[in-house]
Amino acid sequence: MCGIAGFIDLSKETSNEVLVGMRDSLIHRGPDAGGEYFLESDSFSLGLAHRRLSIIDTSALANQPVHYEHLSIVFNGEIYNYKEIKEKLISAGYSFKTNSDTEVVLLAFHAWNVKALAYFKGMFSLTIFDRSAQKVYLIRDRFGVKPLYYYVDSHLLLFGSELKPLHSHPRFKKELNMESIWYFFQYGNIPAPHSIFNHTYKVEPGTVLTVDCNTLQVEKNTFWSPEKAFHKAPLSISFEEAKNRTRALLFDSINLRMVADVPVGLFLSGGYDSATTAACLTQTHKDLKTFTVAVPDAGLNEGPKAKQIADYLGTTHTEITCDLHEALQVIPMLPTIYDEPFADSSAIPTYLVAKHAANSVKVALSADGGDELFAGYNRHLYYSRIPNAVRYLPSVLGSSIANAIGFSGLSGLNAQRVQKFARLMSDFSVESYMHAMTTSMSNDALTKLINQRNIPEKLPFYQGRSPLATMLLNDSINYLPNDILHKVDRATMAVGLEGREPFLDHDLFEFLAQVPDHYKCDGKDTKILLKHIAHDLLPTALMQGPKKGFAIPIAAWMREYLKSELLDFIEPRFIKEQGIFKGPELEREVRSFLNGKDTNSLFIWYYFSFQSWYNQWM
Repeated sequence: MCGIAGFIDLSKETSNEVLVGMRDSLIHRGPDAGGEYFLESDSFSLGLAHRRLSIIDTSALANQPVHYEHLSIVFNGEIYNYKEIKEKLISAGYSFKTNSDTEVVLLAFHAWNVKALAYFKGMFSLTIFDRSAQKVYLIRDRFGVKPLYYYVDSHLLLFGSELKPLHSHPRFKKELNMESIWYFFQYGNIPAPHSIFNHTYKVEPGTVLTVDCNTLQVEKNTFWSPEKAFHKAPLSISFEEAKNRTRALLFDSINLRMVADVPVGLFLSGGYDSATTAACLTQTHKDLKTFTVAVPDAGLNEGPKAKQIADYLGTTHTEITCDLHEALQVIPMLPTIYDEPFADSSAIPTYLVAKHAANSVKVALSADGGDELFAGYNRHLYYSRIPNAVRYLPSVLGSSIANAIGFSGLSGLNAQRVQKFARLMSDFSVESYMHAMTTSMSNDALTKLINQRNIPEKLPFYQGRSPLATMLLNDSINYLPNDILHKVDRATMAVGLEGREPFLDHDLFEFLAQVPDHYKCDGKDTKILLKHIAHDLLPTALMQGPKKGFAIPIAAWMREYLKSELLDFIEPRFIKEQGIFKGPELEREVRSFLNGKDTNSLFIWYYFSFQSWYNQWM
């Protein structure tokens, strides 16, 4: 696990010193070693830089960049099946100088070019420079576990694991992208391929960008997408067959991700995903270290159940508390950790558990992706419970019902849910349902607060073979990489800890995409298949209880402890100079929240997060 950065400069003005600065802006991602490669040709200069967190082959021989004939690589991530690929390459006549997976990736690319990606099981963002072809390849893994940004203008291309190395280049232009700001206030994140700045993008999951070093022309190709799997007909398979196959694939994936030359632990919550992972691991690994974050102020504290699971499995367990004191220390750090507006408040406990885990292990498995694979979100359940007749209500009747719904007497999350229901009543397609359930507020509401002349188009929507398949597909393409994986990558790498996601194995994913819908969600329950697997490994009584997650009382904390900062953010001169928001309307919204209005609390946290980022980076 590491951080990568670099450039292609047609004007040949970028120095090696600038490259080193870009590299060392990522020292938190790779505190163990750093390296760089600088080249100046007739028509361009190029730099590749790397910060290393040593996980596999911790010797200096495995430091990067790595070179082989006309190819050079900087690589962030892990290829868990690298030994199998290495054997194929040895059979083909290749020899190796290290025991690292990086060298395997480079030689596999030499042997098979981009077709090598089909062999890789893992998470990765990588850059390969081909001196013969004078091309650079920017590549991101199938699910987008590892990030990769790039900036391009007429004479300069920059890339990096985060935005920080781009900021370190003197010719990087920090021009805000208004469409991205709009997306942020809808989703609480900025979805790929967009970024907060103009001319700056995220490489999308499962994508190869080929850059011509002489022209900076970028060609985009997709090497993997979840769409194909969700378009296939469901398998004709019994529930027991599906359970046994899923368990075997999951067991293999979990154990494959234990490959490391350093200590490995596990983030453990009280839920089925991480509990099943822990139960599988304890069958083959002794002295497993588990880590839980407890949020006692939230009323949805996972700490006690996680401890019960750890006690039953016999793991060495550590519980970290995310109370008011710890949270208030982390909140000012969030703009630095994420370096792009990001408003998932569970980033706070995620960072805290990662920080404490890093004192004991260098790698931690997490259970991210379980909800997307097994249909674990409430929205998956709600859709199947709403009577079919409602879905086909005439739009006028639907609008009338929506307008008739009152919000008096409702507060907080319940009021926000009713608002979302009212928004989707008049057009009950899967697309409108998903848009309503995954965005914070309507376009009409946002236009009253943001100075945006042209409302951006909705994110692309992908159709699966059924309503549930469609929801899972869009969750996998949008919410999973743009929120969940983004959150965990930054939180873990901020403290030099590698996070791994055993649920995000493409063989497991492709199989589950074809499993019949009702094996996952039947209108009465979610994660049916996973729960049956878990109940074979853990007592059913131990696992019963509501889904909790990392809920924290952020609204209450903003009203009491972050109030002065929030008021500073609506100071009229600041708002006018910034030019993004409509001052009077915004001030009314903030003050109504401070006076007790709950239905806009999500927007207020998004606003606080955005302005905190803006104050640091602009």
